[in-house]
Amino acid sequence: MAEPAQGDRTATNESHAPKSSSAPKPRGSRPRAKPAATVTATVTAAAPVTAAVPATVPAPVTAAVLATVPAAVAITQGGAGAITADSVTITQGGATTVNARTVDIRQGGIAMAQADDIAVSMGGVAIARADRVSVEMGGLGLAVAREAHLTQGAARAIVAQEVHVDQGLVGSAMAGRITFARPSGVLLLIAGRVDGPVKALLDWRGALAFGAALGLVFGLIRRR
Repeated sequence: MAEPAQGDRTATNESHAPKSSSAPKPRGSRPRAKPAATVTATVTAAAPVTAAVPATVPAPVTAAVLATVPAAVAITQGGAGAITADSVTITQGGATTVNARTVDIRQGGIAMAQADDIAVSMGGVAIARADRVSVEMGGLGLAVAREAHLTQGAARAIVAQEVHVDQGLVGSAMAGRITFARPSGVLLLIAGRVDGPVKALLDWRGALAFGAALGLVFGLIRRR
């Protein structure tokens, strides 16, 4: 039997060889990952916290305290305990303690008064502390002031930079300058300058002598 020719053999081998597809094979069934979406969310800035703070902050204490202090207090034929006001007027009445800018007393009395200006007419104050104290036909227990005026009245003790006495009686006075307009009397007087017709029963020299004598008497009594 005759062998096939060389050309026929090649053709035969090529006919039996598997045919390869020119198209690329798919890579399995895994889905292709999608690219991540770009986040474009807008961030809204929150309102400042301090915007709501003033609404919750309480008012200053000093403002509330000043709002409760009355501008003026007037007492007529009555009495009161402690009074704090800008201006206090007492007529035929009294009060225990008064703290104000101005105090006006007419036929009344106060146990303790502290103010810028205290004026007394036919009344009295046990303890008065002010920048200016004036008493007419009244009385004072103790007055501590920058300027004190006493007219036809009496005072147990006055301590002030400047004192004016007109027909008054003073137990003890300590002042930088004291002026007596008309005949008046004073028991103990210690002042840098004295003007007017007055004669103190005891000046600072007499007070020292009286104190020394009193100390000597007490010393002798203790020895016995």
